[in-house]
Formats: sequence, structure tokens, C-alpha cells
Amino acid sequence: MVVVEVALGVMLLVGAGLMLRSFDYLMRLRPGFDGTGVMTASLSLQDARYQSAARVNQLFEQTTAKMREIAGVENAAACLTLPYERALNIGGRWVGAKPGKELIGIMNQTYVTPSYFETLRIPVVRGRVFTAADSADAAPVVVVNQAFVLKFSPDEDPIGRQISAGGARTIVGVVGDIQQKRSWGNAGPMVAAEATYIPVAQTNDAFVKMVHTWFSPSWVVRRSGWKPGIAVEMQRAVQSVDPLLPFAKFRTLDDVRGETLAMQRAQAMLLSVLATLALLLAAVGLYGLVATSVAARTRELGIRLALGATTPRAIVAAAGPGIVLSFVGVVIGLGAARLAARIVQRFVWGVTTGDPLTFAATGAVVFAVAAVASLVPALRVVRLNPIRALRQT
Repeated sequence: MVVVEVALGVMLLVGAGLMLRSFDYLMRLRPGFDGTGVMTASLSLQDARYQSAARVNQLFEQTTAKMREIAGVENAAACLTLPYERALNIGGRWVGAKPGKELIGIMNQTYVTPSYFETLRIPVVRGRVFTAADSADAAPVVVVNQAFVLKFSPDEDPIGRQISAGGARTIVGVVGDIQQKRSWGNAGPMVAAEATYIPVAQTNDAFVKMVHTWFSPSWVVRRSGWKPGIAVEMQRAVQSVDPLLPFAKFRTLDDVRGETLAMQRAQAMLLSVLATLALLLAAVGLYGLVATSVAARTRELGIRLALGATTPRAIVAAAGPGIVLSFVGVVIGLGAARLAARIVQRFVWGVTTGDPLTFAATGAVVFAVAAVASLVPALRVVRLNPIRALRQT
């Protein structure tokens, strides 16, 4: 029973270790932007007054201008989706490409105001980003990220190429990758997915109605240092333009990332709690086993001491069976965990299911806990009186 308890504890701890290392990997992914001092706010535009692209663009222009007037605010922008969030997934094709090479796979797309990249400090790799000149009357343009170029245009300069996804647009710039929630493929819950950005001024009414059914746009404000009450100030800026539009929630970008990885955090915590309980149960079992053994072998241990055995040797003799059983349980548990790790493979990112560090650390921790649980009751030998032990029947 003790061997089984130790083995189960090892298996659960390996699973918890893999999940924790995976969560740590996702938390340490390079975001691709500077989220320091950034506050975001979202609201729904499923409103009869905002069924046209021109009306939506006017709202964004006026509200972001008001937010820039707030003391301590460096810049403000609006977008359909934030970093770390799931964006609109669309397909497209290259305009004028050779037959068989014109299709573009699934990619993320979001509309943004011209100051979006500057506000989040997303680096511009090549070309340019949007300006006020990219209005509804200007030539349709699009900005892509490096992941898009690497996958869909690795051998050809993307600047100047045209893509069609609900209308032909010319690529005018390439920006750095940001982490987003991906809803296709098996690359992970948060990756630098292939992404395209379009100016909100160049959207049409049908597109606006469609995306606002699924997404609530967000405002992004960058502050210079900490300023209390920024949420109230942002709400006032919107109400000064439209008193009937209340923000639904205010979040920092760390909050957005936390929401995206909420499931991974919950999985890691659940497995960690179960593993801790299993390890505690194994330790209690070993403690009880050795304690019972010491009580049953009191006369034998007394004879050993009377015949000249040292106290440390007597302690080892008492704790030995528990330590041996725990070692056997650890070995069996590590082998079983290696086979069962496939079960959590689809939940692990950035680390292999056979990660040697996780297995080694788990084995060492479980064996150390089991050894302590075996040694503690064995220390009763120190207080053992050989004469009294020999008188026991």
C-alpha cells in the first residue's frame, strides 16, 4: 500500500510539475509590446447608433482625442481586440499570384486607429504604419506582422503586395509579433500568430456589424507613471462624446493575459493540490508503517543496542524498510509517470512530457519527504532503554 501511495504521489507531482513549468513558459513569453503603464477599457457597440463604419470611426477619433487630454496620458488608441485576446480569424489570397500560390491560410485580423502601434510601442520592422491620411477615401492598406511574412511570403518582399480578404489591400508595413490567443491549430493557448491590421477608417458597414456581434472594441491608454482615477477619467472622456456608452470593464494588459491563461493556471493549481495531498498521504503511511515497526521491534532493537550496536545503526535498521519501500515507489512512480505523461501532452507547452528536470526534481522531493517520514518515528530509538526493552515479553 505504501509503495502504491508513493508511486501515485510521484505521478501526480510529475503532472503538476509539467503543468507548472508550462504555465511559467507561457507567462514568460515575450509579449512583443510594452504594457507598462497601459490601461484598457472595453464596451459593446451593438448599438443601433453605431451600425455604420463612419459613425464608429468618428466615435474612436473623438474619444481618443479626449483621452489624450487627460493629465499624465501620453497616447491613446482604439482597436477591435487587445493583445492576448482572440482576434477575428479570416482567410485570404494574394492578388495577382501564380495559380496554386494565391491562397493564404487562416490569419488574425483586427482594426486599429492610427496611434495603436505607437501607444503599445509595437516595433515597426519595415515600411510604415497607419496615419490619418489612411482615410475611407484613400487606397485600402494593411499592415502585417513578422509571423505572417515568415509563413505566407518568406521568399518575396511583402511591401507592395496585395492581399484580398473582403477586398484588395496593399501591404504598407511589417510590425513585430505580439502574443495572441489562437483559436486554430495546436501551437498553444497563446502564440505569436499570423496577424493583419487594417485602419478602422477603411472598414465598411457590413464588416462593422459583423465583428461587433462577436467582439467588444477596446480603448488603450498609456500613462506616464501611476495616476489614480484613470478609469474614471476614461469614462468621462467617452461620456463627453456619448453619455449612453458605459465601459464594461477596465483591465491592465497583465489582467488580459491572466484571463487568457486562466484555464492553464487552474489546471496547474488543481494538479498541484492533488499531488500535495497524495504526497502527504504517502508520508503519513510511511510514518505509520515505521512507527508500528519500531514498536513491534522494540525488544530486537534493545538487544542490538545491548550487544554494542550504535544508535545511528539502530536508527537505520528501524527506518530502512520505509526508505527502501519509498525508493521502490519512486522508481515505479517515475516509470508510470513517463508512460502516463501522454495524457497531459495536449496541455503542456514549452516543455516536453519527458522533461528530465521535472522528473529528477519530483523523484528527489518525494524520496526526501518519504525518507523524513521514515526517519522521524525511527528516532524513538534514541530514547530507547536497552534494559527495559530486554524485559519486554
